[in-house]
Amino acid sequence: MKKTTLLLLFALVFSCYSYGQASKSAGAKTAVTKSARSTQRSDSILSRVDSLIQVTNMWLEQIELDNSLKNRYKMYPTDNIYTLLQLDTKTGMIEQVQWSLESSNEGSVTINGEDLTSGYGYGSNSFELYPTKNMYQFILLDKTTGKKWHVQWGMKASERWIRRIY
Repeated sequence: MKKTTLLLLFALVFSCYSYGQASKSAGAKTAVTKSARSTQRSDSILSRVDSLIQVTNMWLEQIELDNSLKNRYKMYPTDNIYTLLQLDTKTGMIEQVQWSLESSNEGSVTINGEDLTSGYGYGSNSFELYPTKNMYQFILLDKTTGKKWHVQWGMKASERWIRRIY
């Protein structure tokens, strides 16, 4: 009887032990499966977020390009009613524009044909012209860097120039 009881007790303990091991192993498999699913979901979400960021960046670049093209050039009147100065607000280039009721007297000449950004174009509206008390002279300001130029327009080529103010 003792042998039977001992054998039954041993069989009960062994079966409980093996059930516990099987449960742990099944639990581990379930945990691994859940972890794999979670990783797949995370990768899928990250992929979607990355795609959204790329699309958003493309839209922002297009908006920036549209804005810079729309506001790139400005016309500044002078005290001479027939003369205006056209400024490329992105590069600092300036043209003197002459208008007239006679088409033979219309046209434009370059005062500054050099890109003043030193290769660092910051976008439209970086440059601005400011008139002085002298009707032929303006101050050109790079609003991004603070650099300044003295600009003079005139009817003769020798009267048109630009020089840096240090």
